[in-house]
Amino acid sequence: MDSRAFTSRSRQGRRIAFIVEKLAQRSGGAERVLIETANALAARGHSVEIITHEYRGAPPFYPLAPGVMLSNLRNLHRSRLKRRIDGARSLLERAPDVPGLDRLVWFSRHGSFWRQLSAHLQVMQPDVAVAFMPPAISALALAKIPPSVRRVASIHNVPEQEFMNPERWDSSRLDRRRRLELLSRFDRITVLLPEHRDWFAPDLRPAISVIPNAIEPVPPERIAAAARENVVMAVGRLATVKRNELLLEAWSRLAPEFPDWSLQIFGVGPLQDQLAARIEASELQSAHLMGHVPDIKDRYLRSAILAHPAEFEGFGLAPAEALAAGLPVVGFADCSGVNTLVQDQINGLLVPGEGDRVANYASALASLMRDGALRARLGAQGPASMSVYAPPIIIDGWEQIIFGDHAPELRDMSRQGAV
Repeated sequence: MDSRAFTSRSRQGRRIAFIVEKLAQRSGGAERVLIETANALAARGHSVEIITHEYRGAPPFYPLAPGVMLSNLRNLHRSRLKRRIDGARSLLERAPDVPGLDRLVWFSRHGSFWRQLSAHLQVMQPDVAVAFMPPAISALALAKIPPSVRRVASIHNVPEQEFMNPERWDSSRLDRRRRLELLSRFDRITVLLPEHRDWFAPDLRPAISVIPNAIEPVPPERIAAAARENVVMAVGRLATVKRNELLLEAWSRLAPEFPDWSLQIFGVGPLQDQLAARIEASELQSAHLMGHVPDIKDRYLRSAILAHPAEFEGFGLAPAEALAAGLPVVGFADCSGVNTLVQDQINGLLVPGEGDRVANYASALASLMRDGALRARLGAQGPASMSVYAPPIIIDGWEQIIFGDHAPELRDMSRQGAV
């Protein structure tokens, strides 16, 4: 594609509405990608609005660029009657999957979102509406909006987990079935990796484009000047899928051999108290829960290894950023969204999932902790392996989606030798 011609087109500008159910003080990867994408598109001259539907009146965790509008469709000032109705609704929403009743429960949970979204988009009439994650995707699919509005569904995890796992989003069978069926109403669907497209039915695949997360490159001089400490870091939400319990068990086996090393786990989440109790009970004085820090990208430059033993990822944002900073990554070979980014013995280590996972993971970490030359060799390959995800490339892909193109150069980007 002629980049000069595309730049000329982008100057025309489009009215873009990004839709996500909840954003207030949420620090997850998808929320961060949404805001960074919105900011970048606004910088290219597009008119960008982010639409939410939530009761919290707090600002987003990540900063919005000047000119990006944020609209919350929820009325935060509920009357006493409304609060009582909401209380009754919450009881109703605990009902099991009873045929007939499940439809009432589903409408109670989701009806307000798509009805208010319909009214908002009919007034604003954007050129393109992009829904991030299943609750917003369902709302946009059901919204009654002008036919001129282009609908885009943006999926930010492994599709099987997003659409079939009862522990994610609405646990009802009805919602799982509907959220998948409603994808047929979209003009375009974006996924993070080429292999994600293969999960969908053949009739949906022509509408699917691959738009990975953007990874900001780190200047080579910063990497060269990095003062690496004996720190194994982990980054991510403190939730079951990240397998921090496994990491702590592996660390308990490593700590006696490596007394001058520390484990630093960054992030918050539902398992925070449980993990803290585990550290205390095991007397792991070299393991620390760090919470959120504003300088996480600087921490990649101060650490020696990124430990990422997750079960699955849509696109491992932390591993990708670590690789861009010259930090070798240790993940599992069967972890989707990590095994695409990490090449075993080239920019990191992929641990076999067969057998004793804890022992396997501890062994891989130990091999890197003992061998500074190996860490340096693997780390040196990381930045180039992430160059295909540079923000201008990814935002070009988003603009192609917005203008109605298929973004063909992004369809198989991770199979073109970059990672």
